[in-house]
Amino acid sequence: MIQNLKIIFSNLWHRRLQNVWIFVELVIVTVLTWAIIDPTVVSIHDLNMPLGYDADRIVRVKIDSYTPEADRYDQSYSGDEATNQAYETLRSKAERLPMVEMASHNSMNPDDGMTLNYHYNTGNEAIDTVVGAYYGLNIEPGEKFFSFYGIEAAEGSPSIEELEAGLSERDLIITESVDRAYWPDRRGVKGKRFLSYVNDGDTFYINVAGIVKDFRYRSMTRTGAVALQCHKQPLPRSFTLTLRLADGINADEYIRQNKRVIKNDLRVGNYYVTDIISQREQIRSVENQSGETNRRNLRFFAAALFLINLIVGVVGCVWLQTGKRVAELGVLRSYGASRRRILAMIIGEAVALATIAFAVGDFIYLQYAIVEGLSIGYENNVGQIQPSTWVENFGAHFAIVSAIVYAIIIVCVVIGSYFPARHAANINPVDALRDE
Repeated sequence: MIQNLKIIFSNLWHRRLQNVWIFVELVIVTVLTWAIIDPTVVSIHDLNMPLGYDADRIVRVKIDSYTPEADRYDQSYSGDEATNQAYETLRSKAERLPMVEMASHNSMNPDDGMTLNYHYNTGNEAIDTVVGAYYGLNIEPGEKFFSFYGIEAAEGSPSIEELEAGLSERDLIITESVDRAYWPDRRGVKGKRFLSYVNDGDTFYINVAGIVKDFRYRSMTRTGAVALQCHKQPLPRSFTLTLRLADGINADEYIRQNKRVIKNDLRVGNYYVTDIISQREQIRSVENQSGETNRRNLRFFAAALFLINLIVGVVGCVWLQTGKRVAELGVLRSYGASRRRILAMIIGEAVALATIAFAVGDFIYLQYAIVEGLSIGYENNVGQIQPSTWVENFGAHFAIVSAIVYAIIIVCVVIGSYFPARHAANINPVDALRDE
């Protein structure tokens, strides 16, 4: 093995002038591969990040109501009390639908915005009182939001059942990212609170009642920095009633089989169904409308096209070089070198040259990355709190993508050099020497 490596590097050194332009080309290829592969790899990472909740079991039923001007408007269901009664009947009917476990007014809509909550410092906060910012979601009291979406309690926090039993409007549920950001020592939940506001000397605090594991409310963000607070809101004229299906039931298939039944059964008072869609389909729709799907597909297409061109380019370069070494290879064959040895030598030289070129190109791209940064993928726009993943860590990010870029280049070089190397290894030594 060592002897073969010595021969490979000896050949490269003696042919260094002939290999200069191939070396420069491979350095440029390394830099270009980095520029194309980095956002592609981050896109794949972001695409496969878990949402942190049971999206596969959620069906979204869009509800609207007739206005007083409509022919089907029922006057007996006018007024807040009648409207609330109609909603409760609607929800009860939804929970009696086949294969439905729960129904809720709380909707995890990836297209909705969130409220940014700021907390200001007065200079005399207790040690466990935080002054900072987070994006907050309002959840309806009594709706069992966490059980419905399958969001789990974090270590050291009360259980989901305990959290859902008695939340008040002065209680806050935070995700692990918020907890790590503001209380890195993680001393537990008790006593933690956010300063809400100070008005005429009256300080108002929001208590942290519990911590849940990170979940991505918006599919196009990486962050899990969210806080949830109970807040009773009036029932709007149109809303989304979400259904949690039994375990193992595919939401899209369920909708195909039960769409007509759902539309017929969920007509109560002035409420009627306008559309039924799965949570996954809603996520795909939002990503399509935002252009994220097109951007992701364009990155994949550009990467695939680049790699194909890279392989074709390597084939042409190695074929040209081996064509100039016919006599040398003929001599080796006449001295007993096997076809396998010739094949291994040519591929080994290509791999060694590509490795050296990669090291140079990787260093060049590092200088660019230090100044301009690496691909960040999904927009991390939820407050100032970001989760800890390799994408945000410059060293880990550069090392991981460097390894992927190197692997891609080596695979392309091996594939691209195999065919001309195989052709050269099959040269008849008598013919090769006679041609010379």
